[in-house]
Order: sequence, then structure tokens, then C-alpha cells
Amino acid sequence: MKRIITIISNRLTIINKKIIFYFFAIFFFCSSCNNKTSLYERDILIQKIDAFRFLSEYHHQLHIMIGEDEGDGEKAFKEFSNALNRLDNPELVPVLASFNRIKEFSIASESVMELDYMIDYYQSGISLQVEAVLRGYGYLDTFPIDSALSIYDRLQKDS
Repeated sequence: MKRIITIISNRLTIINKKIIFYFFAIFFFCSSCNNKTSLYERDILIQKIDAFRFLSEYHHQLHIMIGEDEGDGEKAFKEFSNALNRLDNPELVPVLASFNRIKEFSIASESVMELDYMIDYYQSGISLQVEAVLRGYGYLDTFPIDSALSIYDRLQKDS
């Protein structure tokens, strides 16, 4: 009889532990979901802003690579390549794919020109996407890209 009571007691303890575990698992899951959308949206916005900044910072190298600006094309190609490969930004995947299609660098080659065309449009697209996020919060003023995140944070705080 004592053995049966011990077995029943142990099983109840296991069941109680499971109930407590599931309760806390559900509690933590629900409480972590509250700001998931805004954090996720903010992370995506940061990636877009960082991608835009990268493309702006290395636009001169690209113009050297296509022969539009004076300079050492090989050096500009290496600088662009090194900077692009240091980044881990999903917003730049299409840029990396286009860059990787350059099999052998030469100034204004077809693949280099295609990279330039792609980046010109892609950078414009990213700019529109950043602006669209802010417009989604009712922000209709023009702004420099460097202030987009602080504007977003202020809009998040006010909403």
C-alpha cells in the first residue's frame, strides 16, 4: 500500500511539474509576442537604412568601376568587394548576387554596367521603402535617411 501511495505521489508531482512548465511556457510566449511586430519592423527598417548607407558610401567606387569617375578601377573594385563581403545584410543579397556575376573585372564591362544599373534602381527602391514605413505612421515630411530611425522611434513612442 505504501508503494502505491509513493507511485501515485510521484506521478502527481510529475503532472504538477508539467502543468507549471506549460503555464510558464505559455506565459513567456504570450508576453514576448507583445512587441514582436514593432521590433521586427524596426529590425527590417535598420537593415534597409544600413543597405542604403552602404550603397551611398560606395557609389563613388562604382562610378570609378564604370569609368564615369577618375581613379583606379581595380582598387575601387577591391574596395567595393571587401566592403560588401564584410556585411551580413539580407537587404543586400541582390547586390551581392549581381556583384558575383562579374567573372573578371574590367572597367565598364557588361557585368559591371549591369551592377551599376541594378544599384541605381535598387537604392531608389530602398529609399522609397524607408519612406513608406514612415508614411505608414502618418509622417509625410521629407527627411534625410540618417534621421529615419530616430523619426521612426519617435513615431513608435507616440503611437
